[in-house]
Amino acid sequence: MRHVPHCFIPSPWNGDVLRLSAETSRHLEQVLRLQPGDAVTYTDGAGTLGEGTWDGAALRRGDELDVPIPEREVTIAVAPPKGTDRQRFVVEKLAELGVARLVWLHARYGDANAPKPTKSLAWAVGALEQSRGALMLDVFGPLGLGDLSGRVVLAHPGGAQLGDIEGSLTITIGPAGGWHPEEIAAAGGTVSLGDRVLRTETAAIVAATIAMIR
Repeated sequence: MRHVPHCFIPSPWNGDVLRLSAETSRHLEQVLRLQPGDAVTYTDGAGTLGEGTWDGAALRRGDELDVPIPEREVTIAVAPPKGTDRQRFVVEKLAELGVARLVWLHARYGDANAPKPTKSLAWAVGALEQSRGALMLDVFGPLGLGDLSGRVVLAHPGGAQLGDIEGSLTITIGPAGGWHPEEIAAAGGTVSLGDRVLRTETAAIVAATIAMIR
């Protein structure tokens, strides 16, 4: 069975035909070699999924449905790891898992800069299309711990079991150097991700997985 491409097309959508960016059109035509009439799925990243067809220049809309937004929103706040590849891994995997938002976090012992917003967005779009999702990962920051809203917990050894916490929350993942004592004292609690010492990007994925399946 032939692979059906999945495209992110920002709203608003007007009419029966959706115009694509020049880059996406080239990819469909020259890389995937789509022919007029071939199936393409699409999303606005805000919960709408559609099944349409490629007409050689644009997408013709077909059946569409709205995917419900999860009642429990999970935010992962991460002190950026060093290296573009590691930062890209964080964005892509959180997007694939369906996390609501990622916040790049300022931490006292952090020693890496957050990627440019355009890079984070491009990685999130690619992951949304690859995973055939309907809800775009929102990426913010960099922000400080004091700028985070709602229930905020720090991933830290000896903390509570993350799976026991109900409701929407923000899970913060510190830098390789760990948390400053003042950051721990100011937090709304700490949660454990197990007995092993995890890399920053691994900890972000573990935290998101536990929280998403709760």
